[in-house]
Amino acid sequence: MRNFLLATAALTLTTPVFAMAEPASKDATPRTDQNESGDPNRIICKRDKAIGSRLSSKKMCATAAQWEQMRADNRQAVERAQANRPKSGQ
Repeated sequence: MRNFLLATAALTLTTPVFAMAEPASKDATPRTDQNESGDPNRIICKRDKAIGSRLSSKKMCATAAQWEQMRADNRQAVERAQANRPKSGQ
């Protein structure tokens, strides 16, 4: 139960970050940053804006490997919740 609550909390905190789409660039070539190397130990910081507030945000920093693990955990929690939904008519 505790793991489910932690996964749900993580999902609600990161959902606004994933829901925001990056505006399309003017040139057709994809932008590549030197910081986007394949190093799993590089630190990535993201701002999580509070829903319902224009000013409030929380900065979260983690390594690339930790962000990937959080994404996988969130996806697994969503899939588990969707698989455990009661069937209609039962």
